[in-house]
Amino acid sequence: MKKAVIGGVAAAAVVIGAGSWWAIDSQVEAQTTERGTCGGATWELSAEGEDGGTEVSAELQSSGPGEEWQVDLSRDDASLLSGTRTTDEDGEIDVDAYSSGNPGDATYAVTFTPAEGEPCTATLGS
Repeated sequence: MKKAVIGGVAAAAVVIGAGSWWAIDSQVEAQTTERGTCGGATWELSAEGEDGGTEVSAELQSSGPGEEWQVDLSRDDASLLSGTRTTDEDGEIDVDAYSSGNPGDATYAVTFTPAEGEPCTATLGS
């Protein structure tokens, strides 16, 4: 009887451990990030599973504060956010939007266009 209880406890520990690894692995797959540079600016675009949908975040680090940029953030061909943003005191713009679906089932894109200069476009996903 004692061996059966010990065996049952050991089997339960293996199942719980495997479940923990699966949960951690699925969280890793639920977040994707791309980074790059464009015209003296750096950008980051990420999509993370959250509350049954996807939080999409885009960040731009430019050369200085007070710059105006047109920001267009989309999921496939649907606009999630569009408008003019001004860099903060650190020369950054951060935008977030919420989308339905999972991070891996769409293509996300952000285009940062300065008042003067070429647009910076980042894509993430399939």
